[in-house]
Amino acid sequence: MICRKCSGPGSLIIRKEYCYCNDCFITNINHKFRACIGKNKILSPNEKVLICLSGDASSTVLLDLIHVGLSLNNHKKLRVIPYFLHIIERDSEGEEISKVIVEQCKNYNFNITLVNIDEYFNKNILCNDNTMKNHYQPSISKNILLNIPTSISEDVLTKMKQNIFIKIAKQLKCRIVFTAETTTLLATRLLSNIAIGRGSQVENDIGFADKREENVKILRPMREITNEEIDHYLRIKELNPATDILGKGYGTSLQSVIRNFVLDLQENYPATVSTICKTADKIGSVTDNVNKKKCIICQSNLDCNQLNLTAVDATMFSRKVSSKVINSNENLKHIEEGNNLMFPFIYEKLCYCCSRNISQLNDPMLQTLVCRNDDK
Repeated sequence: MICRKCSGPGSLIIRKEYCYCNDCFITNINHKFRACIGKNKILSPNEKVLICLSGDASSTVLLDLIHVGLSLNNHKKLRVIPYFLHIIERDSEGEEISKVIVEQCKNYNFNITLVNIDEYFNKNILCNDNTMKNHYQPSISKNILLNIPTSISEDVLTKMKQNIFIKIAKQLKCRIVFTAETTTLLATRLLSNIAIGRGSQVENDIGFADKREENVKILRPMREITNEEIDHYLRIKELNPATDILGKGYGTSLQSVIRNFVLDLQENYPATVSTICKTADKIGSVTDNVNKKKCIICQSNLDCNQLNLTAVDATMFSRKVSSKVINSNENLKHIEEGNNLMFPFIYEKLCYCCSRNISQLNDPMLQTLVCRNDDK
């Protein structure tokens, strides 16, 4: 095997085609990372950036790439002021993962802020000394995700974390947030989004920049790097992630089925992931974000179509007919009342997918808590 860059002895093969030696491979990954940031021209010199670490493999690589970029002494130096954040998701596992992440940051001489995911319900998350607060019992998020389908709990958890990212970024006066999604993860998310009813949100959920929030942009600087490259990077640099969820299934969730489907295709057809992501880049919104009513959970535009019959209307009509409601032939209202059990708060406060998620929460108090997150 011959390295395609330096023509020296190769040590690894990417996508069953491209051979690299260890040094050229690491250089190439660092170049991909910096190029993804540079070509989009969103960062300003000495920009405050909130870097979100989950503890998985891609997050561990992101931490190392940030350290390498800040350590350079030439024009390729990463000129940002980093603030690191980790959200503790579960009691026992979460505490162990957070300890490993804190130790990783100490090795790089970085400070990190830890926040419990239940702080989603608290508008002022950070104390003056940037330590974790515990105004709520750790059982709140557990109660929300308890006894609901795994597919929905995954989606709810993702949106809760994104809201925390934005809240803390505002408190730290950071205009930019970095997350560690790889191109493999984004490819599976594209198909998952379409399946669960977030097809109109693909541009922000899959693209390089999530621009739904007016004052804070969530960037994905690792969207050109695949899971395969992440694994090689960890091996060469001897890095140990706190937890590796990249190839881990999530029971019988829809996202798990789609993830396994994409990974199996990628194994035999190495261009699968890149093709899916390139398709996502061509999908754009037909509306602007100016003066648009937004979902209070995911901040997506609430597109209230003026069509005579939408998919949501058809679903509610079927429900009325099947339940033998009197006067079921009356004109359907496009904007449903907030107490509608099937799609609560739809088009008034929530988009279709968030409304469907809320409908799975059996406790009205929990529905109120989630929908109370309206602090624009």
